[in-house]
Amino acid sequence: MTDDTLPQPASWWLRVWRNQSLRTILFMLLRIVLFVGMAFLLGKAMRWLIPLEPLRPGAAMAVTGSELWIRALRSLVPTMMAYWLLVRLVERRKVTELAPRKLLTHSAVGWLVGTATLVLAAAAMAVAGAYRVQGVNPDAYLVGPLVVLGILPGITEEIIARGILFRVVEDGLGTWVALVISAALFGFGHMANPNATVWSSVAIAIEAGLLLGMAYAWTRSLWFCMGLHAAWNFTQGPLLGIPVSGFELKGLLVSTTQGPALLSGGEFGAEASILTVIVCVSLAAFFTRKAIAEGKIKPPAWRRGRTPGASPVMAAKAAA
Repeated sequence: MTDDTLPQPASWWLRVWRNQSLRTILFMLLRIVLFVGMAFLLGKAMRWLIPLEPLRPGAAMAVTGSELWIRALRSLVPTMMAYWLLVRLVERRKVTELAPRKLLTHSAVGWLVGTATLVLAAAAMAVAGAYRVQGVNPDAYLVGPLVVLGILPGITEEIIARGILFRVVEDGLGTWVALVISAALFGFGHMANPNATVWSSVAIAIEAGLLLGMAYAWTRSLWFCMGLHAAWNFTQGPLLGIPVSGFELKGLLVSTTQGPALLSGGEFGAEASILTVIVCVSLAAFFTRKAIAEGKIKPPAWRRGRTPGASPVMAAKAAA
């Protein structure tokens, strides 16, 4: 037998492709990279199509009229379009987590849950003497903060944190790994905010990262997570007058936080309060129990026997 007739070792890329675990991780990373690239290019295109003067820091919430909605549209379209293209063209499936028929009901329920969560946290802080209402601000402007602090981050951050970081990683590595990764990145993504500390980032990772991650795991609805996130921000700042992730603003209620930072959250706001963490972890535990009971916890893709992100049609063809 000559060297030419001896079995030749497979090339490295073929060995990788035959390894289910490595194929899963590569496809997971590819989807994340594709989303980031598409969002960047679409963002550049939107800024070219709708040129606007840059705003000075803190001025966005004071914008009124049509300019407010034009700026909002320019920010939302690239992220939402990049996500839609990723799901439809790369994953080749319907965007069920953003189904139009679920928009009103799921976002409304999410909004109610988000509002109730922050009201309960503020009530716990008030009982502990860490939050005090001094009056009402009748001149409070709520539309700008609703859009800038509520709707915009509620949609864009949930698409990135839950639609991409949680869902795509979960599709590859399973629910629990995706929860830890997405929560940590979401929490420490706020590290650059004003008045942020290591504790405030850990607190957001625990309360918001776990809460919103398990909210998605249970409902499989980004609308629900968006409503919860938007209401969380809007209730905390524009309504209750508490700093939102370190950003101070005048709210409908004239209020102060006081006492130990562990209870009041200090200058960062209620999100850095241990009381808020307890409230959110309790709700996250409820979502977790519901997700487990309904069989919505996913194992890693190689234990499910299919390529992550593949449509049912593609999975059937691969099995055949």
